[in-house]
Amino acid sequence: MKKLIFTVAWLACAAAANAQEPLSAYDMNKPFGWAMVDGTITGGEGGVETVVTTEAELQNALLNNESGKKETGFKRIIYIKGAIEITQPVEKNAYHVQNKTILGLPGSKLYSKTRTAKNGGVLKFTTETENIIIRNVTFEGPGAFDVDGEDALLLQGCKRVWIDHCDFLDGMDSSFDCNNGSDNISVTWTRFRYLKEPLREGYTGDSKDGEHRYCCTWGASDSKGNVSGGHLNTTFANCWWGEGCIERCPRVRFGKVHVVNCYFTNTGNGYCLGYGYQSNIYADRCWFADGVKVSKNMATKKGYLDYNFQIVDCHNAADVKEAVGDGTYYTPSEYYDYAGFAVDLVPAVVGDEKTGAGANLMVEVGKGVTGYADGSAVVPEPEPEPEPDGIVGIENGTVRNGDYYNLAGQKTGKDYEGILIHNGKKIVNKK
Repeated sequence: MKKLIFTVAWLACAAAANAQEPLSAYDMNKPFGWAMVDGTITGGEGGVETVVTTEAELQNALLNNESGKKETGFKRIIYIKGAIEITQPVEKNAYHVQNKTILGLPGSKLYSKTRTAKNGGVLKFTTETENIIIRNVTFEGPGAFDVDGEDALLLQGCKRVWIDHCDFLDGMDSSFDCNNGSDNISVTWTRFRYLKEPLREGYTGDSKDGEHRYCCTWGASDSKGNVSGGHLNTTFANCWWGEGCIERCPRVRFGKVHVVNCYFTNTGNGYCLGYGYQSNIYADRCWFADGVKVSKNMATKKGYLDYNFQIVDCHNAADVKEAVGDGTYYTPSEYYDYAGFAVDLVPAVVGDEKTGAGANLMVEVGKGVTGYADGSAVVPEPEPEPEPDGIVGIENGTVRNGDYYNLAGQKTGKDYEGILIHNGKKIVNKK
């Protein structure tokens, strides 16, 4: 039986089993990827709803139950209202909590103005943190300052976290780091930028000139294999690294990391994808703008040389399949279903200020996410494909692993005769 394959922006099959309405033809308005492997993520669904306007109220909502007693697993949906300054030393601002959803109301943000090593972070979640959803939150740091300080968001030993439609601005040490065995992380429709000039005097960290506009470090040290080996598995989908993002977009150790349909406009950077010790990166249908340096081998220290690195169907980046050591290449479709869309659509879809990556959602107390903040129409559905008849623009190809669906969204076998959807492609099976 001959299999004919052509690419379409087809996402209906992915949404069929979820009650949440998609935001657009491309944004399913739900977690997918590593956050959903061998489990699920619900955040504070069904819990108490709380609006917070101060740092103290946020801490109380994260740590305590309705009676004010410490109960880190208490289900809660937390709405961020207005601009909340984070001032507490990091020792008092590190949370280990479960079953929380944090939603930013339009115009809100969490920010820090302090540039000292123990006070510059915004949120830090530590061991025993699990089942956390953060959506439409703007994290604003004080600007890059290399004093081995704190990150705008840090996950240490956390499990099952979904970050969606967030904005990261000017993190001091990094925008968003993940280490110490964290696992099952999905980051979707999130934007990273550095708008403030780095503070280059008085630095004590690892950069030569105080430059530290470094975004996302996955795995803190090559020597942490006993903690992070086999973990740090993460999906970055539809994210945008833009102005001022010099390095680490992301820089990975240990984890299986899928970077799909992401947008890189950080021209003049050092590198985007840093493949480090025991990393296993699969970059799929990403768009690298002209002048953007795509990748760099960071696994160069003696005894820490192993890695697997792949680039597939990206713009301005040649396909790569490169490895050192005896590790097995990571193929995301062997772990979860995903569709995605053609790489040529990435600038228009992910880079749209109104409906693409960033904190641009409408969030309403009692309702959650209800659309886009400015009321923009959703991205139009793709034009329906005509029934095959003298089929044009079709390539012979090999069907990848993963589930198969018919046009009604019903799961089928791969030998089903007719039109199937598989890994974001339409397949016509004919005898």
